[in-house]
Amino acid sequence: MLKLGIRSSKRRRRGKRTDRFREIVSFSLMASYLCGIAASAQDLSLVEQKVHKLSDTVWWVEPVPAYGGNIAVSAGEDGILMVDDQLMPLTDDIKEAVASIQEGKIDFLINSHYHYDHAGGNAAFGEDSLIVAHHSVKTRLLERREAGFNFRDEPHPAEAIPVLTFKENVTFDWNGEDIDVIYLGNTSHTDGDVVIFFRESNVIHTGDQYVNLNGYPFIDLPVGGSATGLRDNIGAMLAMIDDDTKVMPGHGPVTTKTELQAYYDRIAATIDIVEKQKLAGKSLEEIQETGLPEEYSKFTGFMTIPTWIQQVHSSLID
Repeated sequence: MLKLGIRSSKRRRRGKRTDRFREIVSFSLMASYLCGIAASAQDLSLVEQKVHKLSDTVWWVEPVPAYGGNIAVSAGEDGILMVDDQLMPLTDDIKEAVASIQEGKIDFLINSHYHYDHAGGNAAFGEDSLIVAHHSVKTRLLERREAGFNFRDEPHPAEAIPVLTFKENVTFDWNGEDIDVIYLGNTSHTDGDVVIFFRESNVIHTGDQYVNLNGYPFIDLPVGGSATGLRDNIGAMLAMIDDDTKVMPGHGPVTTKTELQAYYDRIAATIDIVEKQKLAGKSLEEIQETGLPEEYSKFTGFMTIPTWIQQVHSSLID
């Protein structure tokens, strides 16, 4: 059973022209760097798909090393539902990992967002699986966008494009539980991020709104992503879950509400630091030169601190 709801998304205003130029340069370089890592055949040949059971019906398929995103699988009497599909070169191994959980076709494939390391394998599953995603994911894939200002040379094949799209949420009555696919109301890591909450199993897949790699998030500003929207969405996630919830990030180990709260606190505090300096009239370069207080400067595992400051600065409405 599917239930659909609709809500219009809000667009963020663009920053000043000089900030926009820096944004273009910064994110073109960052997306190129990320795509370069993912495209390396030598690196991808090292990736193993490790399967972890989280409940009677939910499994975590973990790519090691974590070049692709974490996959959640619901398997049971109703069939198989999967969240995300990493990259095309990894899809054979993903199919083997899912088959080790339960034989049969994957009935539903949910994209947590459009980025190439989460939806890059869509074409390998779309002939047999119904692809479900926020409507913005379909828009970005039809644009041939992979991340930021990086685009594919050729259009995605038809089977890679989501068939069922929504603007607010979809609920699956599947394998004995409600599986809620929820758009939390704000542009965030991208303009179409969703969380997937397996209610009875008490497992939540956050997509890349939470990356558990000891650093700061990546905000896809070219498609309207927002650091403040990400902060608010993480706050909404915290209100949905409890201390026993298993939190599956877009990348990195499955963790707890306590760790997600610490991530939220770090994001909220550093946004506040940048905002106060911007309101005081400091330029982006001055804020980057000052950096963050020592308690926040140790988190360097994903995005660099100057990049995070730039993303926050561009997200703040003048």
